[in-house]
Amino acid sequence: MHKDSSAIIVITVILAILGILVGYSVEGLRSNLQSFLIKQFILIFIGGGCFITLLFYDYHKLFKPGNLWILTIICLLGLIAVLFFGELRNGARRWLNIFGVFSLQPSEFAKIAVLVTITWYFSRFYNKLKKPHYGIVFPILLALVYCMLIVLENDQGTPTVIMTTVLCMMFVTGIHRKYLLIGTGIFGCGFAFAVISKPHRIDRIIYTWFPEWDPSGKGWHIIQSLVSFYRGNLLGVGIGAGEQKLDYLPEAHRDFPFSIIGEEMGMLGAVLVVILFLLLIYYGFEIARKSPDLQGSLLATGITCMIGIQGIVMMLVNVGILPVKGMCLPLISSGGSSFIANMIMLGCLVNIGFQEVRTESPSYWKAFVFLNLSNPLK
Repeated sequence: MHKDSSAIIVITVILAILGILVGYSVEGLRSNLQSFLIKQFILIFIGGGCFITLLFYDYHKLFKPGNLWILTIICLLGLIAVLFFGELRNGARRWLNIFGVFSLQPSEFAKIAVLVTITWYFSRFYNKLKKPHYGIVFPILLALVYCMLIVLENDQGTPTVIMTTVLCMMFVTGIHRKYLLIGTGIFGCGFAFAVISKPHRIDRIIYTWFPEWDPSGKGWHIIQSLVSFYRGNLLGVGIGAGEQKLDYLPEAHRDFPFSIIGEEMGMLGAVLVVILFLLLIYYGFEIARKSPDLQGSLLATGITCMIGIQGIVMMLVNVGILPVKGMCLPLISSGGSSFIANMIMLGCLVNIGFQEVRTESPSYWKAFVFLNLSNPLK
């Protein structure tokens, strides 16, 4: 087994265990323990099953026209269905209630569809990417189809992660820097407009940086999150012994899992999580660099960026640098759809690592494209 793939497997297992501990602390001790254990067993069974299956499923099959169309249609139908039939929670309509048994969040699986579609597009039209419409217009439009549907769910965090990941994939592919700057500018203007158009989003940013201006109101969540790290000190108060999750932090198991770790496992636990995500990013990029073909390099880069960016964003949210996004900390936050989708992506990443090459390929789009050096498109 290759070193990079083995490292990803170990990191995935550790993060999943941390997620179970956080869930046990927040949900298991406050509700029915038996119900919590059953839920976790089902998630591990489904997520782990997807992960193991994709270890041995050749990722090239994802790009076959039939599989690509099925994935695209299912995800788009899910995103459309949630707009009409989705559950409304905390002002957002992101979840589909399936027969009253469980809830499904289509936007989490839409991330996979975007990665596969953009990877297929860049590999299919690689030799035409020096043309503006191929290099910037079409890929951004492909991603925007998903992002606009997700924005209609009142979710701005997920589209931000998706578009940032697509821009990273554009950079990796070696698109001319002029087009990359144009794409970044379009995304930046769209993001700025989305923030300015809703006054409460501006307030959220302001009170994230200056929570002391309204400590019992809009700054309450950030202050309580920071208190979690203060209470945890170096070694933490112990798993299950934290107090901040007791109605001080709303949706603690989803929006503030890093704070819970900081309180109950201390600074050492928080640093461990940071190191794990940094290692995941490092080994993910190593797999992308060593991939035997362009599709593997692009898909591995996209998966690494998607999970890495979301992980970093959520940790910055919990320490009061970024406003609350309503997203999950990958593999740690409570959320079945997020857990399963991340396990699928990581299974694909490990599968790509299994097929890595030990020597540099003479193909012009190999490692140098990943490093954006010696780029033939320029």
